[in-house]
Amino acid sequence: MYFRKAEIKDAEVLQGFMEELVDAQGDRELLERKLQRIEKLENYYLCLACEGEEILGTAMGILCEDICEDCRNFLVIENVFVKKECRGLGVAAKIFQELETWGKENSAYYSILVSEEKRERAHAFYEKAGYKKMGGFKKMLG
Repeated sequence: MYFRKAEIKDAEVLQGFMEELVDAQGDRELLERKLQRIEKLENYYLCLACEGEEILGTAMGILCEDICEDCRNFLVIENVFVKKECRGLGVAAKIFQELETWGKENSAYYSILVSEEKRERAHAFYEKAGYKKMGGFKKMLG
């Protein structure tokens, strides 16, 4: 397994992953524009776990600037997805390791993620990966 940053050529696969993740249809044209933009941003790592030419899973890492203490960055992880047939095989754990290593290399001192309450299996994985469940809030803006 190897990792690479997503490119526009990955739009079709990523759209399928995200549609399954959120159970809603995506906008391919908009996704392609976002991928073009994200490719150029140094603080984004749209990580793909690959085996040969096949994409097994993905997660997005975003480095955020902080102003507390010594102003180190923090890492936000979003859009975690692994193909059904690859779940339970360590793909997500390796994606997290890749993103966390990238975060450390870029002065991130902690990592956070948000997950819908109903995703109990994912929560068990996050806790196994060292994430602690803490209080959090989310407000939809649009």
